Amino acid sequence: MGKYKFEKASPKDSATTFDLIKKYLSTSNDFSKYDPKISCTFDDSAKKCGVKGSQFNAIIKVKDAGSKASQIDVEYELPLALSLFKSKVQEMLSHQIDKILK
Repeated sequence: MGKYKFEKASPKDSATTFDLIKKYLSTSNDFSKYDPKISCTFDDSAKKCGVKGSQFNAIIKVKDAGSKASQIDVEYELPLALSLFKSKVQEMLSHQIDKILK
């Protein structure tokens, strides 16, 4: 599996950002359209989410970036056969994060 990373800024504090991501991943979401076997784990103290599917793994971490902002670090793994679509996967993940933060 190939590993890929990207970062995204959030205008919300880290606790709020993590809570929004956790709430989204804990309910029915768009990721289940792509892989119905998606499961999520959460580490509240580290503000970290693990997303595991049959063809996709990701770790989402939220860090402080000032008093009223945060940074979201996303690391995801794709099998070699899907690595050609890494930019599309990153675009989809980034879009979902934007949707969550609205």
